[in-house]
Parts: sequence; structure tokens; C-alpha cells
Amino acid sequence: MNSRTAHSVRWMVALLMAMLLLPACDSPLSVETPRNRYVDNISVLPGQDIGSAVSVRLPVDTTGSDTLWIPAHFSAALVIDASGSISTQMNQYLKKAGNAFLDSLDGYTDEGLVVHFTETATVFQHLTTAVPPLRSAVNALPMTGATAMWDGIYIAMLELQTRATHQRQAVIVITDSDDNSSVIGTASNIIDFATRNDIMVFTIAMSITSHELTLRNIAQTTNGRHYSQPLLSSLEGIYREIAATLRRP
Repeated sequence: MNSRTAHSVRWMVALLMAMLLLPACDSPLSVETPRNRYVDNISVLPGQDIGSAVSVRLPVDTTGSDTLWIPAHFSAALVIDASGSISTQMNQYLKKAGNAFLDSLDGYTDEGLVVHFTETATVFQHLTTAVPPLRSAVNALPMTGATAMWDGIYIAMLELQTRATHQRQAVIVITDSDDNSSVIGTASNIIDFATRNDIMVFTIAMSITSHELTLRNIAQTTNGRHYSQPLLSSLEGIYREIAATLRRP
């Protein structure tokens, strides 16, 4: 057998062997493996994708629908001491604190009103969902005259009782002195009105006065809270805390 014939025979043998082996092995690209499925956006961990079946476990919602936190809406009155005993520095802090509370209003459902009290009490801004006019009322706080605090609380509650659309209602009053000018409001009729109409009253006394215990009693009786002699720098935090309390379901 010459060399040309021997070469042809070896070539034909190699071809036959290749044809016999080809059906026994599919292309790797046509085999579905765990890694292929991972590439196809199925959640398979790369460390488990070779040579073994992989089970997919979806995360379970453990909160439950009954634990969802749904914030409450409210109607609240800011009743602010605008008497002549308020210093210029305190006046500025009262404005900042009032605006901190207004920051919590959503601007379309929550309701607010602003009452200033000097020798008389004035509803400076009636109940509204619009925050800008409420800010204007807070920022217009004067410093003059006597202190009609009970009247301020009482007319704020009247406004809430007649105009508010939310069941959760509150009055937040801040003062630095005793009442000495009210004509319609008293501590007793404030407690009576608030309890009958489910209005919470939060009281903030910037100094110790003869009405300290009375203010505390009003707050406790109406499910509010009393703050005694807080630092001026803490007022914004206090007003935010009250807003958060009203916001709870």
C-alpha cells in the first residue's frame, strides 16, 4: 500500500469515528441547566447552579394587612400668647414653633386655625386646609396687651366644634403668664366643653404661674399633655411631637 492510499484510509476511519460519536452528545447550548435558568432571570443562586436541582423560595410578607400604619388626619387650633409680657426673643421662638407644627399638615386634608390672645382673643385665621394663610397668621403674632388665655382656648374649641370635619380635634395653647382678661372662658367650662366634644388640649406653660396646676389638669383631663417651663430651643420639637401624637392611628 503506497503512502497516498494509507493516508486516504486513515482519513476515512477518522470520519467514520466522528459520525458514530456525534449523536451521543447534544450541543451544550441546547441543554437546560440551572445556570441557564439563572441567566433567564429565574432566582437561582450562582453557588447552587451546578449539578443539582434548585428550589426557589419567595420572601413572605410577615407584616400582615392588619399592622399597616395608616396616619390619621386631624383638625387643630394653635392658640398663642400675644400679650405684652412676651419678649421679642420668645415671640420669634413661638413663630418658629407654630411653623414647625404647620410643617406636619398635608395641605389638603388636615385642618388648622390660629388664635392670638392679648386682652381679647382673636381667630386670626379660621379653620382651613391651606397652609400658607396659617403661616401668615402665625408670623403676624403681636406682643401687646393683657392675657385672655381662657377665652383663646374657648373660642378655638367653638371653632373646631362648628367647622371641623375630622373626628380628631385638638387645641395647642402656649402662654407665659396667668389669665387676667378673659370674659367668656374659664378653666371649668373649657374642661366641660372639651370632654363633651372629644377635643384634646395640649398646654405649654413657659413660666410657673398660679394657673400651672390648672393647665396641667386641663391637659390630663382631655387626653392631651402638659409641658412645664420648656427651653425656648425645645419648642419646635414639642410642637412636632404633638403633631406626631395627633397623626397616630
